[in-house]
Parts: sequence; C-alpha cells; structure tokens
Amino acid sequence: MALRRRAFLASAVAAGALAGCLGSGGTGSADTADGTGGSNENDSGSGSMSPNGSTAIAGTAAPVLDHPAATTLAAQPFLGPAPGTAPATIVAFEDPSCHNCRRFNEDTLPAIESKLVEPGEATFVYRNFPHAFAWGEPAMQALEAAFARGEEPFWALEGHYFATQEEFSEENVLDRTEEFLAAETAVDASAVVADAEAKAFDRAIQRDADAGDAAGVVSTPTFYLFRDGKFLTEVRGAQSYRVFAQALGAE
Repeated sequence: MALRRRAFLASAVAAGALAGCLGSGGTGSADTADGTGGSNENDSGSGSMSPNGSTAIAGTAAPVLDHPAATTLAAQPFLGPAPGTAPATIVAFEDPSCHNCRRFNEDTLPAIESKLVEPGEATFVYRNFPHAFAWGEPAMQALEAAFARGEEPFWALEGHYFATQEEFSEENVLDRTEEFLAAETAVDASAVVADAEAKAFDRAIQRDADAGDAAGVVSTPTFYLFRDGKFLTEVRGAQSYRVFAQALGAE
C-alpha cells in the first residue's frame, strides 16, 4: 500500500493558516473547532507499558474521545495514563523530519511531561503524519517497528530522530537507525530495519494519516486537546507550554 504524500494546501497558505513544517518558521496558532465522529479500537493486538508505568491492555479499547484525531488511540504510543483516562489528553501529529516538531520536543514537551503528564493530569499521544522531508517516511516505518517491540525503543528512537535531524537523509536513515538501536537499546535493530525496509507498518502509518486528514491536519506539528472527554481546541506549531496549559485550564 503506497502512502499518500502530503501536498501543500495553497489556499490555506495564502490565508496564513499553516504554522507547522511548511518552511515558514512561524510559531503557529491555537484554533477552536467542533469535533465530530471517531471511535477508538485497538487493532495493534498487543499491550504496552508507558515510560511512567501506565499500561495499554491487549485487546481493549481506550474510552472514546469524540473526534477524528482520537480514533484508535489505544494502538498509539503514549506518555502518562492510558488514553482517555486522565482529565486531559493531547493528541500530537508529528513527522520525525519536521524542524518545528523538533522545536516542540526540545522546548515544550519537557514541561508538558513534568507538569501535566507525570502528575497524571494529561496523556500525551504520538501519531505519525508524513509531511516534511522524504526521510521521514522510512523513519516512521522504523518507529512503528520499534513500537511493536516495546515503548522504550520507540521513545528512544523518536528522541534520537528529533535530536539529530541534520544527520539523516532518505539514503542513510535506516542504516543510521540500525546503528543507534544496536548501540542504545536492547531491541533487535536488524529486525526493526528489516520491517521498515519491507514497509511492514504501512497500515499503522496510513491509519494515523487518515486520522490526521479527517481531523484537518495541514501542517506538523498539530495537536488536538481534550478535557473530561470533550474536544477543546486545535493547536498548530511549536507553541509554548503556556498555550497548552491555558487551553487545558491547567495554569
């Protein structure tokens, strides 16, 4: 199954709406909209443990968050309580090759983790959305392959991609991925890369892309914020912690 490549949306660019990885370097905006549809079902077939000890139980579904961005959350990598069980949920659509995603992960995510996730006030959910550079798609295959083997190798690899983006190209990304996983994790690095080369996780990546398309993602990073099971707002770009805290009523 071929993944659909994202084309720039000229009308949205003209309106100045895109603030993620479009090369604009903008800081983004927070937009509120009505959420519609969406249900959660776990088709991953495996349970996993989050870095702070939360568990996604095999074969179970997370509580439903009524928005297209929140479909199949139980099958996604997450930090904090199981999706839908904390007071707040942040669903992030990111591309490992996106420079603004890197800014968010370096400048904002640590505060979200320490002030919201670790106290159990929020769950942070990661979703892939192919949008920036060509090496991002094989990197997403490797991320999904790592996640299939555990959350620890997934988060290690995700952090490595953002921290060293300038080192990757479409030609070397999987070689460098294998080197990193072999040196820094206990996962079978060659098996992860073999799955990535075979595009074994096209379905998982397409599921994320379809959820992003249905939700209206046009740039990365884009975030969908929920509180008490209800959709609150969309946040675009590498915004500060204060933007997220204000939107979630967590200040």
